[in-house]
Amino acid sequence: MLESEAPKTVAVLLSTMRSGSTLLKALLATAPDVSDLPETDFQRFTGERASSRLHALSPEPILVLKRPAWFNEIGRYPRLPEVPRLKRIVLVRDAYPNVLSIRRMLFRHVPFLLRTNVGNRFLVERYWFPITERLAGLAAVDPIDTRLVRYEDLLEDPEGATARLFEFLGSARTEGTADYGAPADYEWKWGSDDGGERIRTLSVGRPREESSVDARLAETISRSASVSALRRRLGYSAPP
Repeated sequence: MLESEAPKTVAVLLSTMRSGSTLLKALLATAPDVSDLPETDFQRFTGERASSRLHALSPEPILVLKRPAWFNEIGRYPRLPEVPRLKRIVLVRDAYPNVLSIRRMLFRHVPFLLRTNVGNRFLVERYWFPITERLAGLAAVDPIDTRLVRYEDLLEDPEGATARLFEFLGSARTEGTADYGAPADYEWKWGSDDGGERIRTLSVGRPREESSVDARLAETISRSASVSALRRRLGYSAPP
């Protein structure tokens, strides 16, 4: 970064997979001073050139970078970029709908993982719990530069949630939004953002109505004392 350049605000959007990070990133990008970048691995921006490399990504004064935790980094996510005054947005989603959504995306062609309950236990106890616990801990340790957002609250009141985040980021936009536009310089697609149909509606929708309850998944969640305790900390009630 050149000395004449004004410092930018860098914010990382932290979450598990299938927690609404593409949606929230798109909503925040409606502000003219907030970047609209594809999914970017903020964890690789380290060292003394981290700030200048980040600032080169987009001309807007506020950069929002999102990248959910992948399975191969459960023990070390998130590694935060080495930049001053970093802001963090922690996005969490309740275990049952979060795991159900991940399963639909990844395990639909592997019935063994569902029939034996192996997939449920892995996703609940080895993925959702450690990642969500670590992110909730970040929000508790640094409440000034971190904001925790529940996906369910974002769907319930998108205008209120985004207005609070615009203020947190220091955006000139003060009014919240429930609508957003399609990206101009890239496409939403699996592997680099949400590639589903709902994101293309360009508006926050109601949660998916489930026709039935997956009893195995609900039992896996309720039988874990650590998962149940974390869900209570986050304000979630009993699973379905």
